[in-house]
Amino acid sequence: MILSVAFPEPRFAKPTGRYSVGTRIYHWVDAARPEAFTPDRNDRRELIAQVWYPADANTDATAPYIGSRETLAAIATQFHIPAFLLGNLNSAPTHATTDAKAAHGRFPLLINPTGFLGFRNASLFWIEELVSHGYVVIGLDQPGTAAATTFPDGRVVRAMHPKAAFDRYMPLALARSPTQAPVLNGITLPGGVIPFLAEDIRFALRQADRLNREDKVLAGRIDTGRAGVYGLSLGGYSGAEACRIEPRLRACLVADSGQTAAVARNGLDQPVLIMSRDPRVMREERAAAGGWPEDEIAHTVGDERALYERSRGDAYYLTLNGMYHVNWTDAPVWSPLIRWMGLAGPIDPYRGFAATNAYSVAFFDRYLKGRASPLLEGPSDKWREVRIERRSGSRNGPPM
Repeated sequence: MILSVAFPEPRFAKPTGRYSVGTRIYHWVDAARPEAFTPDRNDRRELIAQVWYPADANTDATAPYIGSRETLAAIATQFHIPAFLLGNLNSAPTHATTDAKAAHGRFPLLINPTGFLGFRNASLFWIEELVSHGYVVIGLDQPGTAAATTFPDGRVVRAMHPKAAFDRYMPLALARSPTQAPVLNGITLPGGVIPFLAEDIRFALRQADRLNREDKVLAGRIDTGRAGVYGLSLGGYSGAEACRIEPRLRACLVADSGQTAAVARNGLDQPVLIMSRDPRVMREERAAAGGWPEDEIAHTVGDERALYERSRGDAYYLTLNGMYHVNWTDAPVWSPLIRWMGLAGPIDPYRGFAATNAYSVAFFDRYLKGRASPLLEGPSDKWREVRIERRSGSRNGPPM
């Protein structure tokens, strides 16, 4: 009884869009790039990608939420609990059907890179909602940063540990260092780890081109000419960096994330939506659960502001002060312990999910489908907890 209360089966709200959700999983190898997160110099960069797409209809046999024992074990380690207590995460019903027939039409593409110690569907609430509104979403397990990446042959690459070692390759540390090209496992990383991860996104975009040409389910369904990226935390870093170097990405959403020096210094050409909270909320989170030292707060908020002010495309700055960092993931509905431990903010988790979804759909609809939304124009009676700022860039207007 106590276990069922502390670790109930998570419930995901039904997506509000017109489409059902289908999903497929792929193993991709980028033969052109060496792997920086393993010691073997012959290793090539590999990704596990899960694609969610608009489908004609769902069945009762939905895809598992987390089907990897290694990922469950890695999550359990993060929260210092036995892995068996998280078995409910595997059995949690999703709204996606494996290999469902794709809906008719060609749909814009959104790529969702991994947050540090995350996994490809750590924000399933976000993914399924976007798909239901007519988007193809590619979620990435990026070896070395994802909690655990399991390949079809059984190999597992876990996230670089401890985090302090990983942080040496991040922009905040590089700003204090005379070198901008640290070496990891013999691989030189100009600008640190973020440009390396951004190349995963560009590779995923090229793979989406292949799926649109050749895949038995998705051929003719992915419009890579209308592509964007969204990401939380580390995914926000790599997503924005990918937009800086890849003009095919036409819209960028970043949540609770600092940026590379180049992105913060110069902004982006693409329209950008920044989701954040005030520094005092980060300090409240630190008091409740740790993390967020002052230099990291200054770096994160400073970079968000710089991206907003310096971007040449239209820019939006969204403040959601009831959110803590994990509120942009599904974690607050995994267990009430997440909130009791101070890891999740005071906002009702489902309310936070719904606000995130509403503004995300409005943003991508505006810039990838050419559909205006009053949500982006100013305060909303429905979302009174949301503060939105906007500025028009020199390169604005939705593609038609």
